[in-house]
Amino acid sequence: MYSYDFGDSSGWTFNYSYNEWAFFKQFEAADTLVFNYDPLLHNVMQVDVNDYNSCTASNPFATFNSGSDSITLDTPDGDYYFLCGIPGHCASGLKFHIKVSPTTTPPSPPPPTTMNNRYPDHFPTSSINHSSASTTAYSFNMLFTLFLLLIF
Repeated sequence: MYSYDFGDSSGWTFNYSYNEWAFFKQFEAADTLVFNYDPLLHNVMQVDVNDYNSCTASNPFATFNSGSDSITLDTPDGDYYFLCGIPGHCASGLKFHIKVSPTTTPPSPPPPTTMNNRYPDHFPTSSINHSSASTTAYSFNMLFTLFLLLIF
């Protein structure tokens, strides 16, 4: 859960690329956006995609006008649309769309590693049959000796 000052030190204002600001951020459910702005000049409205695209605030979900509004992104895998409801401001670029990432649960940690489960192909999980191990070692020694005899 993170809190983002929307637009960093510029806040909610004209002539700012909010898409660039958000480009390297991954917003998730329970994150908070803090919109800072002059309440005499702007407001923040959360709207649907139709109002966002047409720059109208005919039926906003919420309207904020304190100048320092904290908005929690509470819908995983959801879209949020914001605009300034002052006439002409949205058309001048004071709007923003954000996509909240789906909630993912962190992967469970792997089981503790032991010699038997780290290399299952190399170490038997049951007790070692010493006669089998010594036969394998003897066979290897014989092959190595034959190899040396062939070389010399």
